Amino acid sequence: MPIKHGALHSLLRPAVLLALEYEFEEKAALANREIDICDRIRRKRRPGNTRCGVVAGRMTVADAARAFGLADDDTIYRTIGGMEAQEIATRVLSADLAYGSTIMSISDAADLWRQFVALFDGQNVEFFSNAAAIPNAWTPATPATFDMGVLVVGADKAGCLWVEDED
Repeated sequence: MPIKHGALHSLLRPAVLLALEYEFEEKAALANREIDICDRIRRKRRPGNTRCGVVAGRMTVADAARAFGLADDDTIYRTIGGMEAQEIATRVLSADLAYGSTIMSISDAADLWRQFVALFDGQNVEFFSNAAAIPNAWTPATPATFDMGVLVVGADKAGCLWVEDED
């Protein structure tokens, strides 16, 4: 028995609504995870200023930097691998950039970084930093005396974990 066009439309409509509802719930859950992890990062790393967040959209490293209030000169940022990104993020979360004093354990900092990067699960991402390849060297991306962090640029969103400290 053939299905009339109107009947097919009414059969498909609930499926489309369910798909849209699922997509909305998935995006809301991701937004809540981002707010939650960035909130925890800021609470644990109280000294200085910590920029943490994720924004939607396809962007260049300069676009991502601008979205988080960092200098948008792409020559400031160099491409780094995942392991180096973890080392930089762990360092900036665990210690004061000006004096080197301990803020949290390295394992706590690494765990926070893993949770932040998990927001990009399933995406091919690139990591960028203003940290130089040699220890304790960087190119400033803010007016702060000391600033360092990691930008994560994916296919449809970008993230920032950046720390600024003063002496």
